Amino acid sequence: MSTAIIVYQSTPMFGKNILPDGNVLGMFKQNKLVTKLNQTLEKKNSHWLVVLDDSIADIDVITPEADAIICVPGLQKQFDLKDYPREKVFYFDSLSYHELNLDKVIAFLESIQ
Repeated sequence: MSTAIIVYQSTPMFGKNILPDGNVLGMFKQNKLVTKLNQTLEKKNSHWLVVLDDSIADIDVITPEADAIICVPGLQKQFDLKDYPREKVFYFDSLSYHELNLDKVIAFLESIQ
């Protein structure tokens, strides 16, 4: 089983509140996203399991667990990947995220060996 981790918070920065609110865009869709993605992947008999990041976007904690990383909109410049392979990171666009359109993210996951 391969694991994809959904990152929905920005990497904490000096001078910024480090308490997570889980609300990057004012919508709490990350739980719905995980549920719908896992249901869709299960129907396709995929080897992927999607889980939420519980590390407050700490790439050092995420890296050993993640075969892929899925980011909600707004994290392209707010999540520090360090040396994590960029080809294993998917960034949702706002429309697909809000509509929970999973075609692109599923194609992305299926493309990873």
